[in-house]
Amino acid sequence: MPSLGDFIHAQYLLKIPIPTHSFASRTILITGANGGLGQETAQHFVRLGASKVILACRSLAKGKITKLAIEKALGCGPSVLEVWELDLESPSSISALVSRVNTLERVDVVVNNAGIHTMSGFRTVYGTERALGVNTIGTFLLAFQLLPKMKETAGRYVVTPVMTTVTSALYEGAKYPEGCEDAFAWCADEGNVEATGMAAQYDLSKLLQVYVLIRLAERVDGLGNDLAGVVKVFMKVFQAMTARTAEEGARLVVQSASAGREQHGKYMRCGEVRAYHPVALDKNMGDEVWRALCNRLQELQPGVMRCLE
Repeated sequence: MPSLGDFIHAQYLLKIPIPTHSFASRTILITGANGGLGQETAQHFVRLGASKVILACRSLAKGKITKLAIEKALGCGPSVLEVWELDLESPSSISALVSRVNTLERVDVVVNNAGIHTMSGFRTVYGTERALGVNTIGTFLLAFQLLPKMKETAGRYVVTPVMTTVTSALYEGAKYPEGCEDAFAWCADEGNVEATGMAAQYDLSKLLQVYVLIRLAERVDGLGNDLAGVVKVFMKVFQAMTARTAEEGARLVVQSASAGREQHGKYMRCGEVRAYHPVALDKNMGDEVWRALCNRLQELQPGVMRCLE
């Protein structure tokens, strides 16, 4: 968990600048974009000149309300924002969105923002507890399949697409199941989850995200032959605490999307690159999570691992 001094700095003292980097001609995809952080992030991208901003939402009705709200606030035309349906609990919904993405001319930025925080009511998704299923398996089932289009964009337009993932500093306090080679299988047991508490599942899902993102960044780094052909994978932390508004958090997400090559695969917190907490650097645990996730993704979508080639 962040120290008290770190918390005070991040939540009260840190001045977060309003983003100014241009996203003219860029196409942006944001998951979980029908409110809060996702909506504010979309509004910043539109303000900064993005040609197309796709709001990928579980609820089309709520997404359309968000679209109208942003259009009213910024006075942009109706063609800039699009609302697409996405349910990270559904492989068919993810496949449908990927198929639509592949019809686009380009994809320059992907913001993996969607996620859930379950406090009660044990349920399984993808053969594991729901928070782990959505926040880890669903997120990367989509993310992996978006990489080929981002690579294509890099080569065609001589740009460097960016994928940024919103996670949480709560990963630092997560408890990985001891003596467990597959955290997903362990969390499929309701008794195991109840023993640790439902609230702990969110923290664990964010730790698993970080393990995966570190390894994904290592593999994606070689997608191109030069800087313009590399898809960057950023890790962005947003603390959803009362001292910061969603708009302020969105500034940091947009900042990470415009960051340079030197921040590829880095952990960004409070607007700057931070060292990983030691728990994120446990190679054995991280490798176990990566193997378990890749096996599950391959079962859900045969051939998906070729997206990393």
